[in-house]
Amino acid sequence: MTEQVPTDHRHGDQDKETAGRRRPSLQRAVQNRADGDRQEPSFTVDVLARETEVVLRDGSALRLRPVRPEDEDALLRFYQGLSPDSLFNRFFAPITEYALSRWVQTIVRTPPERGLSVVATFGAPPRIVGHALYQRVDHDRAETAFAVADDFQGKGVGTLMLGWLAEVASRQGIRQFEAAVLPENRRMLDVFREAGFPVEVHAAPGALRVTFPTELTEEALARFERREQIAAQAALLPFLQPRSVAVIGASRQRGTIGGELFHNLLEFGFPGPVYPVNPNAPVVQSVVSYPTVEAVPGPVDLAVIAVPAEHVAEVAQQCARKGVRALVVISAGFAEAGEEGRQRQEELLRVCRASGMRLIGPNCMGIANTDAAVRLNATFGPSPPKPGRVGFMTQSGALGLAIIEYANLLGIGLSTFVSVGNKADISGNDLLNYWEDDPNTDVILLYLESFGNPRKFSRIARRVGRRKPIVAVKSGRTPAGMRGTSSHTGAMLAASDTTIDALFNQAGVIRTDTLEEMFDVAALLASQPLPRGPRVGIVTNGGGPGILAADACEAEGLQVPVLEEATQARLRTFLPRQASVQNPVDLIASATPEQYRLAVEAVMADPNVDALIVIFVPPLVVQAEEVARGVLEAVRGSNHSKPVLTVFMSARGVPELLREGDLILPSYAFPESAARAL
Repeated sequence: MTEQVPTDHRHGDQDKETAGRRRPSLQRAVQNRADGDRQEPSFTVDVLARETEVVLRDGSALRLRPVRPEDEDALLRFYQGLSPDSLFNRFFAPITEYALSRWVQTIVRTPPERGLSVVATFGAPPRIVGHALYQRVDHDRAETAFAVADDFQGKGVGTLMLGWLAEVASRQGIRQFEAAVLPENRRMLDVFREAGFPVEVHAAPGALRVTFPTELTEEALARFERREQIAAQAALLPFLQPRSVAVIGASRQRGTIGGELFHNLLEFGFPGPVYPVNPNAPVVQSVVSYPTVEAVPGPVDLAVIAVPAEHVAEVAQQCARKGVRALVVISAGFAEAGEEGRQRQEELLRVCRASGMRLIGPNCMGIANTDAAVRLNATFGPSPPKPGRVGFMTQSGALGLAIIEYANLLGIGLSTFVSVGNKADISGNDLLNYWEDDPNTDVILLYLESFGNPRKFSRIARRVGRRKPIVAVKSGRTPAGMRGTSSHTGAMLAASDTTIDALFNQAGVIRTDTLEEMFDVAALLASQPLPRGPRVGIVTNGGGPGILAADACEAEGLQVPVLEEATQARLRTFLPRQASVQNPVDLIASATPEQYRLAVEAVMADPNVDALIVIFVPPLVVQAEEVARGVLEAVRGSNHSKPVLTVFMSARGVPELLREGDLILPSYAFPESAARAL
């Protein structure tokens, strides 16, 4: 056994590549590299101090940051904790404690112009679980190497560190990475290949020589995005598909938050165990209670916490010891409540980070999943959401209660509902990633008060919006509204409303001014096919409402074309002479349900029409339900290839036929609302 001083070009890592979360700055790096500037820009303070959160494919969160001189002891402990095989793969030979210590001293003090190291840390206090570095060989080439703690191998840590280094190296003018790998260390080669880099492998004495460009190719970017999505989905599974739930702060008394939370979970039919936790009550609502979550006999995936804010961190620590994977913190009194609350929130987040738990909230209303296999209603609202195809995220808890009831009233079913509150951890970006592949969600609704990472939101929303429409209301449009946002969920918006408009337009997000408009649009998107163009046919039994609809359509950029002669001739065969058969089609007040059916069939068949608005003003005799039945029959007969919107201008509201059953047609109180939604 000879003493071997480690060299910077020898390395290895048994970390099989998996999914993680790519930083938004990787996309900026593509543009930086495309500029073709081969000079060697100096590092700025912000690059050296930057700390980035990443998420592994199992949903746990790590932090990446540059190595600092004060990391010497912690980095030495990291290498001392590696298994003999991992150390051998890293340094190609046994290594003494003295040699390892000398090497670490050198690494943490390497000047930025010669190279850079990054560490991956986990927990609180942070523990180093990965280390990667590159050192310059000449003006545009560098040697790279990394190692990952044995208990974190196979989770994607190596690939995430490699991506971080590649970005920074390219900014320093380095165009190519080189690495030496033992021939038997196939997992190390997988790290490079699965990252999406175009790898070249050459045989060398005793090792394989690997070279690849630091530029992130389109394939590499796509793979990083896919890892990010998988990580977000894994993080949300214990929230939205838990196997067991504990309600900490469950109350015997209905009408309290803890009482309603526990009741709603039982009432909605959650198929797994629901454990009440209350140190002052042996039984809660006829279910045996436990003094702490650690006393619960079975495993707990999700803990819903409704205790005073000053006790939440202690409860979270108990959850960590229990092995809980997800926390929903209902309690208020955190970042929205001033400096003391902000400190509480930071402490809560530290507890979660230390154990790998993920957090929704605090200061939220809860979550729900209407999937028949899940039936989770972890909210304290009076009405559970109806099952449907719409995913909804709100940053306002109290508003969420009203939103569920309003959606139920309109017949809009929700697949999932998430109140994120202060967004200390799980955010709208995570939910977009989850909903993208959720088979139960077709439409995504967002009520936003702030953005944590606008650039990342734009990137994710642009991708998700190609598959599923995203509709958003962004509050805080005025200075007064922005002040209210700060005191409500502890978040400040650092962008003008014009900037937000530009962000939504770039990302393809449908922005509405009000919640009412959001649900008008959602009712259309959730039940109707998308129109192929802007041309609208209007069928009405009242001239005035038809004119209002036509004006509103034109004002919103839609077109109201004249119908083809063949369509007009078809309409004249069953309409009275007084009726108008151009567009709008005025059936006049005496129109029967049968005439409505025939008129809708005719106008939908017109090749000049891409969408249809059907208006009904109740006369003395004809009943709204009969007209609704006629319209439904016409839509069924047309194979429902074009969107149909209805306007029933009746004080009795929308006929039940239109919002129940296999075919649902959105209905609006006034013609202008239908035009705006379309």
